[in-house]
Amino acid sequence: MSAHRLILAALFFFAGLLAACGGGGGSPAAPTETPQLEGEVELVGSMPHEGRAWTEGLLVSEGILWESTGLIGQSQVRGLDRQTGAVLWSAPNTEGVFGEGLVRAFGRTYLLTYTEGKAYLFERDGARPYTLFATYEGEGWGLTATDQHLVNSNGSATLYYRDPETFSIVREVPIQYVGQPVQRLNELEFDGTYIWANQWRTPYIYRILERDPSKVVRYTLPAEVCPGGSPNGIAWDEDEGIFFLTGQTCEKIWKARLR
Repeated sequence: MSAHRLILAALFFFAGLLAACGGGGGSPAAPTETPQLEGEVELVGSMPHEGRAWTEGLLVSEGILWESTGLIGQSQVRGLDRQTGAVLWSAPNTEGVFGEGLVRAFGRTYLLTYTEGKAYLFERDGARPYTLFATYEGEGWGLTATDQHLVNSNGSATLYYRDPETFSIVREVPIQYVGQPVQRLNELEFDGTYIWANQWRTPYIYRILERDPSKVVRYTLPAEVCPGGSPNGIAWDEDEGIFFLTGQTCEKIWKARLR
C-alpha cells in the first residue's frame, strides 16, 4: 500500500473513532421534546346550575362565582355561591341588549354585548348598574384580562388585546392548533400564565400560552359536562386550584382539574 493510501486510511479510521465517541468530546445532541397537544380533564365535583341560563361569562372574584348570561330579555349579571351554586344576587340587564363576556380587572367590571357593539361597566350597587363604557365594531363573545390589557374574542380564530381605558385594539393574535385556525373562540379565562378558551359548539377547551400563543393544548370535555347544551364558561379558582366549568343550558357547574 502506498504512503498516500496509508494516510487516507488513517484519517478515515480516526474520523470514525471521533464520531463513535460523540464528535470529539462535544455533548451529544439533546433529544427533541415533543410538544403537548392533548390535555387531560379530571372532574372532581359538581353543583346545580340553573339550566335555562345562557352562560356567556364566568369568573371567581370576592369569594363567589360571577356569571353573565345572554339572550335578549334574559341577560343579567349574577353572583353564585361557589360551593352550592345558589344564586346570591342578580342584576337584570335593562338596556335591552344580549349580554356576553364578563371580566373584573383594573378596578372595574366590564361586560360585552353580542351584536350591539357596546361594552358596559357594571356596578351592582350603582343607581344604574350598567353604564356605557365604549363602542366597538363586530361581535362581542368572550372577555378576560392580562396584567396590562383586556382580551376579547368575537367568534373568529383571533384574540384582540385592548386598552382597558379606551377599549381600542392594541394588537391581534391569531390562534392555531396543529396548523389550523381555531374558529369560534368563545368564553375566555386568564390564570396568570395561560389563556383558556371554549370553542363554541364543540366539547373543546384550548390552553394558550399567553407569552407564546403558538403553544396551544386542546382539552376534550367529558360528555356529562353539558349534555344537550353547549360548554361555555371557564373560571379559575386560585384558592382551590381548580376550574369551574359550565355552559349554555347546562344544569350543572363542574369542578375540574385540567392537566
